[in-house]
Order: sequence, then structure tokens, then C-alpha cells
Amino acid sequence: MHSQLINKNRNLNRRITIPKLFVIFFSVLLIASILLIFVSSIMFSPQYVFRTIINGNSGVEDYKIFPKRVIHKSSHSYQYDVDIDDSLKSMTIDYTFNGKPQSKPLSSLLKDSDTSSFIVVQNDKVVIEDYFNGYTKDSVNTSFSMAKSIDSLLIGIAIEKGYIQSVRQSIAEFINEFKGTKMEDITIEDLLSMRSDIRYEEGNIWFGDDAKTYYMPDLRKLALSHTNLTDSYQGNFHYNNYHPLLLGIILERSTDQSVSDFFEQNVWKKIGAEHDASWSLDSKKSAFEKMESGINFKAIDFVKIGSMLLHDGRWNGHSIVNENWIAQSTRSEFPINPDEYKGSFLEGRNIGYQYFWYSTPNDKGTLDYFASGKYGQFLYISPEHQTVILRTGKAMGNVDNWPDILKQISGKVDRD
Repeated sequence: MHSQLINKNRNLNRRITIPKLFVIFFSVLLIASILLIFVSSIMFSPQYVFRTIINGNSGVEDYKIFPKRVIHKSSHSYQYDVDIDDSLKSMTIDYTFNGKPQSKPLSSLLKDSDTSSFIVVQNDKVVIEDYFNGYTKDSVNTSFSMAKSIDSLLIGIAIEKGYIQSVRQSIAEFINEFKGTKMEDITIEDLLSMRSDIRYEEGNIWFGDDAKTYYMPDLRKLALSHTNLTDSYQGNFHYNNYHPLLLGIILERSTDQSVSDFFEQNVWKKIGAEHDASWSLDSKKSAFEKMESGINFKAIDFVKIGSMLLHDGRWNGHSIVNENWIAQSTRSEFPINPDEYKGSFLEGRNIGYQYFWYSTPNDKGTLDYFASGKYGQFLYISPEHQTVILRTGKAMGNVDNWPDILKQISGKVDRD
């Protein structure tokens, strides 16, 4: 009887002790979390920390959470000739997922891959135009890093107009804050090619540069204050979202207008955009364009940028971008030096990176090039096949390599 009573007391103490330990553990965890948030808010800004906690990872509807600057449509809109060929949707597409070979008709692949919009323009005619996952022709798509390729076009236009003399100019010629510092050694070309010595570290919640360059409410201040350099990149490719921010500052200061206005006047209206677009801003107070990711558009208008490039910068009766700049900025030298891409997401993929544009050999041995953004946003241009393809999506959609798929489609559309 006595031993039973002792065992009961032990079990009771154990039941009391375990909940106490959990309470203590979670109390300590809660206090530590509150302290981390408080200290981080002082280090960075309360708005920044709040954004990262509430919104977490970026998403395709983030244009709703940022303020924006409207990019007005053209008064002389361009409308493609339409020659929809439904038989093209049955073409067989070979691709891989997790390294394993897959094969599907194009229509099934698009439905099953979280695609939002898919437009193919061949010889200046729309031959495929489809929308999925609740999206329609009137839905807003967001560019993510395809915006960087637009940044590159704007730098080329600024050079053509005399605002900038050369890509080999030091960034300190436009950003006085960098004069007399090591940042003075960095050129515009270093930024465009993702080959500067500016340190960039991914991950680590809001301490990482991915989150900072996306959610910070004053991206100008962030870019101007981030002067940490490293010699570990050795002039090789290293993806860095501080680069487009610095180029945005250079565009602002050299043209004396907002990047959105410069884009509207020199590209959007001239390509004959049928709809207003917008460029997301870091905050209402700072009102600086999210140069790394933030153009929001209707699909049929964005594909016109590809058509303009396919025509060497001329479109809708306008000369928009110098053809020499297009050649210089979009195509890498092949064969590429694999050492330049070692350790990056381009390692082993036979894709080169030029001035915020990717390029890759096609089935004819010439080069196609493309803009690329998170979750599988692609604007793909094949001069060889006179084809432009726009794919937007909510996710990559169980596909390892969309450029390989778009390359296949370009060749098959041309032959058909």
C-alpha cells in the first residue's frame, strides 16, 4: 500500500513537472522571439520586420502589398494579328522533373504546371494565347526578376540619349556618396553583368540580403549604405539584388525623373501598350521603384517588349532601343567559361548571363535569349525562329528547366 502511494506521487510529480518544463521552454522561446523582433526593429526598421513576418516569402500577388507608380498605356495601342493554331497545343514536350525524363502534350503541361498565362508570337502573329489557374487576359502578372532585364534596356536607352556615356563609367560618377571609397572601382558594367565585389548573402530570415532588398521600406538608403566588399567572387558571376537598386539610383540621377516615368515615355507607350501597368515602390515615403522585381502588367502587353527586341529595337513605328545595345546586352559569348558560373544556379546549364539577360544556344546553333523571374516568369526571344514566348506562373510547376521547354516550342512552332 505504501509503495503504491509512493508510485502515485511519483507519477503525479512527473505529470506536473513535464507541463512545467514545456511552459518554461515556450516562455523562454517567446521572450527570445520578442527580444529578437525588438532588436531587429531597432537595427533595421519596424516596417521592414513587420513586412517579413506578415508576408514571409514573396508571392505572385505581392503587387497588392506594395505602393505603386502607374505606367500609363499608349494613346496609339498596338494589337497583334491573331492566328491561333489549336493543333500546336498538342505538340509533345520532353522535359525533366527532379532529373527524371517526362513527356506531355503542351496543353497538359501548361495546365499541370501552375502556369498563369502563356503567349506565343511567331512572325508577329499570336499563335497561342492561353490562361490558367483562374487567370484571364485581364489579370495582373508580376515580373519578379524579369524587371532586371527591363532595367538593362533602360540603361541602354539612357546611353543612347546621352544621360550616360558608357557602361565602363564608375558608378561613383553618378553616386557622389561613393567618391573616394572602394565603391568607386565598380562600373555600371560590373553591376549589369553581376560581377561586382559587393557582398551579397542569401537566407537568414530578415538578416539576409534577399529579404532586405525585397522588403526594406527605403531601398535607396539600403543600397547606398551597403558598401561591404569581398574578394571572394574573383570577378565571376554572383547574383546580387543590390545591383539593380544602384542602377535605379543612377537612372534617377542621370535622367532627373523616376524610373517608371522614364520607362513609360521611352518603352511602354512606344510599344503600343493597350493597358496601364505599374511599378511597385518600396514605400510611399521613399517612392523608389523595386528595381529588382516589381513591374506589374497584362500579359499581352509585356510580350510586345519581346517583339520589339526581335525587330532590333524598332516597333509600332518607333525606334526604341539601339540595335547595338540589344546585341551587346542580351547575348553572352559562347562557349561560356564554366569557371565563371561555378557555385551559382547557372553552373553546368550552358546558359550565359550578359547584362541582366540570359542566353543559350538553340537547335540551329545560334543564340536565343530570355528574361527570367522567380516562380517561372519568362520572356523568351528566339531570333532564329522569329518567335517570342511569355510564360507567367504561380510556381515553377514540377519542371526543372523552362528555358529548354521554350526552346523546343520555338523550334516546333517555326517548323509547323
